[in-house]
Amino acid sequence: MRTTLRKTIGLLCIAVISAACSKSDSPSDVPEKGYATGKVVDGKGNPIAGAKIFLDNSAFHDSYINGMTNSEGAYKIKVHPGAWVAYANFKKEYNGKTYSIQAFPDNSESFSEEGAERNFTWKLEGIDPDNDSYFYGGRVTVHTDNDFNEDYRDIELTFTPSGPLIDGSQGKALVLKHGERYWEEYGYIEDIPVGRYNVTAAAKKTGHTKPLRIQNWHTKGDFVSEFQLDFIPDKSEFRPRTTAAIVVGY
Repeated sequence: MRTTLRKTIGLLCIAVISAACSKSDSPSDVPEKGYATGKVVDGKGNPIAGAKIFLDNSAFHDSYINGMTNSEGAYKIKVHPGAWVAYANFKKEYNGKTYSIQAFPDNSESFSEEGAERNFTWKLEGIDPDNDSYFYGGRVTVHTDNDFNEDYRDIELTFTPSGPLIDGSQGKALVLKHGERYWEEYGYIEDIPVGRYNVTAAAKKTGHTKPLRIQNWHTKGDFVSEFQLDFIPDKSEFRPRTTAAIVVGY
C-alpha cells in the first residue's frame, strides 16, 4: 500500500515538473534570451509571410540587423550589444502597383542584447507611436485651380471606394470638409485607408450646392465631375508615404 502511494506521488511530481518545464520553455510565453522575436499579422490576425524585419541600433550609428518572417508570420533574429528598435515592412500588389507597407508595432520601446518580443499589425490608418507626423494611411494633397474663387471651407469631397481596399476589406464612403476628420490641415487630407476611390466635389453653402470638378494634379488632364483616385506607391522601406494629389476647379 505504501509502495503504491509513493509511486503515485512520484508520478504526480514528475507530471507537475514536466508541465512547468514545458510552459517556461514556450517561446510564446517567454521571449528567448538574446533574440528579437515576434509575428507580423494583418488586421484579421492572419500571418504575413516575407515581411522584412529591420532592427535599428540607436546606440551605434549605421548599425542595422535585418530578418524575414516565415510562412507563419514569425521571425527570430540574434541581437548584438546595443539599444535596438524593431520595424516591420512588407510589399503588397494592388491594382497593378506594388506598395510598401510599414506595420504598426505593439511596443516601440528599445531593447538591449537581452532580446525582446515585438509584434506588428497591418493598420490602414493611425499615427506612428514614435513620429506624430507619420500616418499609416495615405495622403491626398488638395490644390485649387487658378480661377477658383469659392471659400475653401465650403469645399466638400466625397471618396467612394471602387472595389476592395488594399487589404481586401470593404471600405466606406468618406465625406470630407476642411477642419474635420482626415482634412484637419489646409491643403492636406491625411490618413485615408489606401484604396481606389471615385471622388466628387461640391461647394456647399447654406441652402445651396454647387457641383465642382477635379483634375489629376500630376498628369494635368481634363477636369472631370467624377475622378478615379489611385494612390502613388512609395518604395521606401522606412515610413513610406503613399500619396495622391488633385486640383479642384469648375
